[in-house]
Amino acid sequence: MSSVASRELRNNTRGVLERVAAGEDLEITVDGRPVARLSAMHPTRPRWVSRDALLAALGFIQADPGLTADLDSLLPETTDDLDPL
Repeated sequence: MSSVASRELRNNTRGVLERVAAGEDLEITVDGRPVARLSAMHPTRPRWVSRDALLAALGFIQADPGLTADLDSLLPETTDDLDPL
């Protein structure tokens, strides 16, 4: 990880941010002492996911059977058996 002095960050903010946007992680120092890390926000995470990709990712997630039983005991009357309009 590269280091950037706080003075350089102050004097060349855009240049430092362009390095970060390009994927570089930076350590910000004050008087030679590291005080912060600067990295891109979610550099590899897509902003949106297609419907098929979302269903594939969520397809394996199931409710905990114990939770389902607890909810059924707390709320025995549901509207799940009503016909849709």
